[in-house]
Amino acid sequence: MAFSTTGIRRGTAGDLKLTAGDWSGSAGDANGTFNVEGGRVYLSEWTSFDSANGPCQKIPSFISTNAGTGVITISIANRQTVTAGRFVVIHA
Repeated sequence: MAFSTTGIRRGTAGDLKLTAGDWSGSAGDANGTFNVEGGRVYLSEWTSFDSANGPCQKIPSFISTNAGTGVITISIANRQTVTAGRFVVIHA
């Protein structure tokens, strides 16, 4: 199963943008990527809620910005198979 996101929701929290949804990915795959617009990420939290992985596990994410377009790319480094993941990104 390749990295994927579903059920994406977008909204605001004051003057910040919020993007949330569900995600899944397989162990051993390359890092998944997810893009958001804006100049700064304040929070990028990717969590596995699979019972086989324990009660919940935070997944590391790495953030880079394309200077030409301003698009922020978040790389998600899952190292186990996740079928019941959830994420939230707060950005501006």
